[in-house]
Amino acid sequence: MKKNRISHFYTKDLAIRASALITTDLVKEIQHIHQSLPIATIAMGRLLTGSLLMASGLAEKQQVSIRVQGTGPLGQLSADASFESEARCYATNPTLELPLTNGKLSIGAAVGPGILTITRFHEFHKHPQVSIVEIQTGEIAEDLSYYYQQSHQIPCLVSLSVSLDKNCEVTAAGGVILELMPGAPASVITALENKAKSGRPLSEMILGGATPWDLVKEYSHIENMTETLHLHDIKYHCPCSLERVERTLGLLGQAVLAEMILKGAPSEAKCHFCGRTYSVSLNTLRKLHDEVQPD
Repeated sequence: MKKNRISHFYTKDLAIRASALITTDLVKEIQHIHQSLPIATIAMGRLLTGSLLMASGLAEKQQVSIRVQGTGPLGQLSADASFESEARCYATNPTLELPLTNGKLSIGAAVGPGILTITRFHEFHKHPQVSIVEIQTGEIAEDLSYYYQQSHQIPCLVSLSVSLDKNCEVTAAGGVILELMPGAPASVITALENKAKSGRPLSEMILGGATPWDLVKEYSHIENMTETLHLHDIKYHCPCSLERVERTLGLLGQAVLAEMILKGAPSEAKCHFCGRTYSVSLNTLRKLHDEVQPD
């Protein structure tokens, strides 16, 4: 269905390209998986929406990972997304509570200063492409926009939104990324800046039933745009497995594995992204210990 896919847009004058997405149901799923309170729900929802939009601009079997490593009480925020629209995310402290700032939740205060690391994985490249920029506001959208401008020299508008009701349940979520193409005239830049200042809040539009086209139109300098749907439906997906856990344990070395074995009980590992818990038996720990190279 269209509502489960990212929409891409191009203006007839080729001055801008844009992508938009409604992620309300997906962010509800995030809230349920992590049992998160409002601050983490909003932060994770914004980051996951942004990562999906960014990944949709890659090629098949390529992925993007975003790490927001701030010094604030929320801890690290992480999101992974693929071109195939599979995504996952987590926050170190999903149950964080902070007092309101001027009557509002401050995601920036929860994140704090730090660095934003964006890693792009290409199937045929031996090493991933890593970009690191300073966190600008911690509000996610502004930081992703800054990344585009610093790392790719692309003037870019990023708008991300998650809304909650009085019961702290997710009611609307979505996002827009609008990129200015090389050679676009200064008049287009001015028009976009004016639209961004005067546009309606994204959450208000999504709550009112807006489509991805409605979201993009609010920011575009012209209304004549070509729309194409992304190839894949968005979904929350975590590729963790018992085999992956065992491979990770094998990297710890014989000394650490020996300590785990001496405890005389299976070792448990919980996935940060999906909450699944894996139990590794003593026999498996012994096997891993015997297989790895001595420290």
